[in-house]
Amino acid sequence: MLDKQWDIRGDIGAGPLPESLVCPVDGAEMVLVPEGDFVMGTSQEELRQIFLLDERENPVFATEAPARTVHVDAFYIDRYPVTNYQYRKFINETGHREPYLINHPLWGEPLQPVVFVGWDDARAYARWAGKSLPTEAQWEKAGRGTDGRMWSWGFAFLPGRCNSREYGLGRTSEIGYFTEGISPYGCYDMCGNVWEMCEGRWVGQHLPMRGGCFLGSATFVRVTCRWTPEDPVNGAHWLGFRCVKEIPVGYQR
Repeated sequence: MLDKQWDIRGDIGAGPLPESLVCPVDGAEMVLVPEGDFVMGTSQEELRQIFLLDERENPVFATEAPARTVHVDAFYIDRYPVTNYQYRKFINETGHREPYLINHPLWGEPLQPVVFVGWDDARAYARWAGKSLPTEAQWEKAGRGTDGRMWSWGFAFLPGRCNSREYGLGRTSEIGYFTEGISPYGCYDMCGNVWEMCEGRWVGQHLPMRGGCFLGSATFVRVTCRWTPEDPVNGAHWLGFRCVKEIPVGYQR
């Protein structure tokens, strides 16, 4: 496989870090998440509120606790999930296997998120593009900012702001559609549409996914929600990903 080298130092220069940049390999627009602390996870009081909203005590949600302060260095993250169009470019250049549904008329549109990919596929794509998968801390800070919100837009669920079960589409939507649901740093689809793969460990050393999908109700599309798929190798029709770009030591500012 041909892995691309992307030296970000030429893009960020010597002044303040730009708020966005474009990856020269896959053409993805990336937004800056600045260095600093944020509250990661969910407090016991917030869990009680979530259980009331969900009308049951779901043990999946308990894995979000405790709420704690985490420091994250500045990084760039894709504004949107990786699309079929971008993933097909990766396939054409590397010969990587095609995911199921990429040619399907309802799932394979160029601007829909690529699905039916697993962690090895996503990591291979990220290496090719000169990037990596986000850690859970990076993903969560990009999705919620620093004010402890539950959804990317705020503290109350609003069904028209993301592709969740309440929206009623029943499949993935094109990127860039839910403009009122963007995160504090300008990321789309951090709630709903597709679950997104992260690096880290969930319960029992399982790989974590974040953000919920079009099948999930309000409680499952919160930015702190964590889970794992049944098949981390091949993924599912509701599992996608986005990438991050680390900023070299000495360029954090």
